[in-house]
Formats: sequence, structure tokens, C-alpha cells
Amino acid sequence: MRLFKSQEEKQEIAAARSEFADFVHAAASAEPDQARRLAVQFKTNPRLAALSEKERKRSAADAFRAYAENVLADDHLTIDEEMAFQDVGDALGIEPDDLQGPYRDLLTRLVVAKANDDRLDMVESPKLMTKKNEVVHLEVAAALMKEVVQREWRSGSSGVSFRVAPGVRYRVGNTRGRSVVVGTQLQVEDTGILAVTSQRAAYMGSRKTMEFPYAKILGLDLFTDGIQFHSSNRQRTPLFRVESGSGDVIAAILNRAMQRFNE
Repeated sequence: MRLFKSQEEKQEIAAARSEFADFVHAAASAEPDQARRLAVQFKTNPRLAALSEKERKRSAADAFRAYAENVLADDHLTIDEEMAFQDVGDALGIEPDDLQGPYRDLLTRLVVAKANDDRLDMVESPKLMTKKNEVVHLEVAAALMKEVVQREWRSGSSGVSFRVAPGVRYRVGNTRGRSVVVGTQLQVEDTGILAVTSQRAAYMGSRKTMEFPYAKILGLDLFTDGIQFHSSNRQRTPLFRVESGSGDVIAAILNRAMQRFNE
């Protein structure tokens, strides 16, 4: 096994690295159709064979993220841009399942960008029982949270004591105390599924079910890992915890679904 590469091999490697950079730069600034053509050319480029499998994967990961940042910069993704995105990912060796793993943050941004472009997916076999003409756009695991008051017992005593023998004292009197609120804590009350449909948001838990028709929703508090509903048909404002990052997806899809409902 050789320890050093020849000058020619080094030049071939440098050329392959340059091909990666040039492809990402050109694809990011090209129209979707042109980006797809560039992806086909790149995938069959013989110069890429000069790179080791390890370096190619590392370069592909950096290139894919750089390309995604350019495409998703405006938080909108048209259908043509989505097709180009898939072709570029395929050319770089990015598998569809990778979006559920190392690129899950990009998957979140893709879903949000699609919703911003007024494109909502449909859940083919939803767990929620739908109403007439109702379509389910999203179902995610969720936990219904409740705020629990934390208390502690603070006591005091009163009375008199007197000495009965060396080292021994006898006390008479009483002990008084009170329960004091020292804070609050969020705890899981129930677990289930939160659904977003064309007509409402709904929660199906193991012990509780709730629905929030769009005509009744007054406001939403959104978090990266949760959502809280303010609805005229409920006295409480239920808070649901979801997987970190899912809050942005729920917000985007819910916002677009409500806009469609009110149009």
C-alpha cells in the first residue's frame, strides 16, 4: 500500500473537489429545470471517482446543506424547486431516509416551506375519524400538559420549656404551620395524537379527546416543541408538547389550513 499519492492523483482529487463546489454554486443559483440537468451531469461525472468514499460522503453532506440553505432562504418551496431539490440530493448520494436522520432539521424546513407555498400533504390513513369533506394534513405524537402547583409545609411552634434534670428539658405548647406555594411545574396529563385537518385541530388521547374548530380558535401560543390553543369553546387553554422542532411544522400547516378554511 502506498503512503503518498502521485502529483497526478493529487490534481485529480483537487479537480473533483472543485467539481463539488462548482456544482453546488451553479445549482443553487439556477432555475429548477437547469438545476435538474446539472444534477444529472454531476451524477455521471467521471472525475468524482478520484475521491475516496469517505471524502465523497463528507463533501456531499457539506454540499447538500449549502444547497439547501440557498433554496430554503426565502422559506418557500415550489413544486419545481422540490423536484430539483430531490434530484440534487440524489446526485449527491443523499437517501430519502437521511431526511429522517442527519438532515431532519432540513426536513422540518422543507415541510414549512411547502406549507408557505400553499401545498399541504394529506395523511392517507389517518387515525382521526374525519367528517364530511374533511382532509387530515398532519398527525403527530403529543402530550397534554398540566400545570401543577408545588407546595411545601412551613411550621412554627410556641410554648414554654423548663429543665427537669441535667441535660433534659421538657416542652409544652403546640406546633403550627401552613402550606406555602413555592412554584409550579408542568407535568404530563395524557398522551396521544394531535391532528391538523382542513376544518379543525383535534387531540386524541388515551383518556381525553378535544377538538378546536377553526371558527372557534381565538389565538395560538407557539413553541418549537409545543402549541397552546385559545378557543372560545373551552375555558382552559390546553398546552400540548410535541417533538422538538415539530412546533414550527404544526404552526405552518395550521396557519395555511386556517387561511384556506376562512377564504
